[in-house]
Amino acid sequence: MHIRNVAVTLCYLTFAASTPSLAQNLPKECREAMDVRSPQAQVELFTRCLDTGRLSWNDKATTFKQRAVAYMHLGQHQRAVDDINQGIKLKPEDADNYYLRSVAYRALGQHQRAVADCDRALGLEPDFAAALGNRAFAHKALGNIGQAKADAQRARHLDPTVKVPTF
Repeated sequence: MHIRNVAVTLCYLTFAASTPSLAQNLPKECREAMDVRSPQAQVELFTRCLDTGRLSWNDKATTFKQRAVAYMHLGQHQRAVDDINQGIKLKPEDADNYYLRSVAYRALGQHQRAVADCDRALGLEPDFAAALGNRAFAHKALGNIGQAKADAQRARHLDPTVKVPTF
């Protein structure tokens, strides 16, 4: 399952959304974090979840990603980058990690890094509309208007609901 809606809304992620029975095997802190809507409480619970040492590498990668989203909601984008870096070490083939890091980089004003991470995400998943949309915003910020327009057009073609810059 890919976390495409995070691209636009940075909504809260959940573990094993397609197979709820897997969530039953997660530590209590992880399950609790999925139920709260306070980003600060999520950060605290996901941190405790990671500290249990009882997560598989896949669940650990997902937990880092989830905590990163909570950090982004708090405006703590560098902490989000740090968590996503941990997730990438565990799961380097996950396009969502690069996409999320590109969102954090863009929020930090690091538009060239945002473009590079969108490129990585798109290298893994060429039709990743949210990555195209985010790359369009980054290109626009860098003054690459032609590339920004091309990315925005392709993103909208793939997913008419994806957020893209206006020109």
